[in-house]
Amino acid sequence: MFEPLIRKFVDWRLRRLTIHKLHSLDDRLLADLGTRRDEIDRFVAGLDICR
Repeated sequence: MFEPLIRKFVDWRLRRLTIHKLHSLDDRLLADLGTRRDEIDRFVAGLDICR
């Protein structure tokens, strides 16, 4: 019953952690990953983290 809700929470939490980690990287490493500091949220939204 609660599995879809738990999955949504886990997905949200992983995205937040990923965004936090990416913000801690310097700009050269972000460029190597294919993103920029102002595009981190969109970059993470485009990832399929849990699947």
